[in-house]
Amino acid sequence: MRFGAHVTTGGALATVPYRAAEIGAECVQIFVGNPRGWRFVPPSDEAIEGFRKGCAETGVEPFVHCMYLVNYGTADDTLRQRSIAALADTMRVADELGVTGVVTHLGSHKKTGFASVLDRLCDGLSAGLAASRHTLLLPENSAGQGDTIGSITELGAIVHRLGDDRVGVCLDTAHLLAAGHEIRTRAGLDALAAEFDAAIGLPRLRVLHLNDSKTDLGSRVDRHQNIGDGYIGAAGFAQFVNHPAFADLPGLLEVPGLAGKGPDAANLERLRALVRRAGQQPRPRRR
Repeated sequence: MRFGAHVTTGGALATVPYRAAEIGAECVQIFVGNPRGWRFVPPSDEAIEGFRKGCAETGVEPFVHCMYLVNYGTADDTLRQRSIAALADTMRVADELGVTGVVTHLGSHKKTGFASVLDRLCDGLSAGLAASRHTLLLPENSAGQGDTIGSITELGAIVHRLGDDRVGVCLDTAHLLAAGHEIRTRAGLDALAAEFDAAIGLPRLRVLHLNDSKTDLGSRVDRHQNIGDGYIGAAGFAQFVNHPAFADLPGLLEVPGLAGKGPDAANLERLRALVRRAGQQPRPRRR
């Protein structure tokens, strides 16, 4: 597995790959705008060129996370159009940055049921995808909170409805545990892999979010914790990072960090130590 982290741009996009490499990251995730606001200011040509140069020099594989406010299937036309525009802007810039994929949350069906929003949701994702020529679109699983969309079954329905080779999936470990998937044991991971393969197809799994969880199995509460300090724990992550279904994927940290300043070298080292203890080396990148 190639381990990496979400890194803040801090107004200096071109420095991101180097700052990621400094903490030992082999892959990196960024926002290209305010994750909690609709106003979008595209990066300058100079910043884009610097980011691409930094990724090439460091070998860090880049990903982008779309803003948090999106809800592609909502009946609120204003919110839906804003969401589609945000995804389109993000996908367009992602092409320019040369990233592998854009991870996105999917929003909520607001107690109307998943089936009632599936067509609108997929039409919205398709419109955002059309703004890009190269970048993967990677819907993320949810923790099962409220009416939030993103179960394995729901992701499968979305992927198959879109029917596009550029649509993959991002799985978040904390969300999996909270949603009721027992990912701390080999048997539980085997069951997850089989469910995912049947509903979506394992080749569609393109990136992982590696986060420990502040809440236990089936809590349906999304709270991230540093690696080994939550309910997944070091033993659970040792199972996860060495499982053959997941071991050759990029895995990105979205944890608070030991100093409370976000993903850090210490959390990356905790993950790598688990791979070494299992006597395995990271596998080559999947093509």
